[in-house]
Amino acid sequence: MFGYIGYKIIEFIVVATPYPVTYLIARLSVWLWMLTGKNVDAVKKNVSKVLNLGLKDRETRRITTRIFVSCGKNFADFLKYPILSKEKLKKRVEIKGLKHLDGALKKGKGVVIFTAHIGNFEWGACRLAVDGYNIWGISLYRKNKFTRRFFELKRLSKGLKTLYINKILNIFKILKSNEIVAIPSDWDPTGQAARPFEFFGKTAYLPTGALQIALKSGAPLIPGFIHRKDKYNHLLTFENPIDLIREGDKDLLIAGNMKKVIKVMEKYIRDNICEWEMFHDIWSEK
Repeated sequence: MFGYIGYKIIEFIVVATPYPVTYLIARLSVWLWMLTGKNVDAVKKNVSKVLNLGLKDRETRRITTRIFVSCGKNFADFLKYPILSKEKLKKRVEIKGLKHLDGALKKGKGVVIFTAHIGNFEWGACRLAVDGYNIWGISLYRKNKFTRRFFELKRLSKGLKTLYINKILNIFKILKSNEIVAIPSDWDPTGQAARPFEFFGKTAYLPTGALQIALKSGAPLIPGFIHRKDKYNHLLTFENPIDLIREGDKDLLIAGNMKKVIKVMEKYIRDNICEWEMFHDIWSEK
C-alpha cells in the first residue's frame, strides 16, 4: 500500500507542475536515486559493454547519468497521462514506417512488435492505441492490486491494454484476433526464459519470447523503437518485418532468427545509448 500512496503523491506533484518544473524535479530525483548506488553499477556495465569502454571511463559515467535522467523524464511523462489529451500525444510522437505495421496486419495473423527498453516505450505503444490500433503491452505483475491497477489504468486511458507475464498464454488468442502485442527483447523479467547470445560481441542473456511467439502463431515479427527527437518530442520507428526462417530444428530456428533480431536491437541501442534504460545486468562473465 505504501508504494501505491507514494505513486499517487508523485503523480499529484507531476500533474500540478508545468513541464519544465516537472523535468527539473525528475532530474533532481534521479540524482538522489543515483546517490543510493542502486542500479548504477548495472547501467555502467551495460554502457561499457556496448561502447567498449572501461567502467570508470568518464564517458561511461556521463552516459550513465543521462540514462537515469532519461528514465526520470519518461516516468514523469507517464504520470502526466491525466492531463495529456490523445491529440497532444499524437503531436508529441511522430511515427515513421507505419506502412510496415499496416502491411503486416493485412495478413490477418496479428503482429508481434519486438523492441527494447529504449526511450519512452510506454508512449510509443500508447501512440498506436490512440490511432485505433488494438495493442497490448507486456508488463510485470505487481502483487499489490492498487499499484497494479494504477499502472493499468494509466495505459488504458490512452487505449493500451496490459498483458501480464504470468498470463502469457492469452497472447495467442490476441494474435488470432489480428491484434498487436509489443514485447521488449533485451531483458527477461522472469529470469527463466533467457538464453545466451552474442550481443555487442559479448555473451549476454536475452529472452526469446517475442521470436518464439511469432514462430508459433505465424504472426509477423516487426521492429519498433522510440527515441527522443528533442526535449519534449519523440520519434517512433517501424521497420520491415524480420524475414524469419520458419522451418527446421527448433533450437536452430531460434539461434538463426535471434541473430537477425539482435542485429536490429544492437543498431537502435548503439544509436540511442543515452536512452537505453536497462537497469539489470544481462551479461555473462563465463
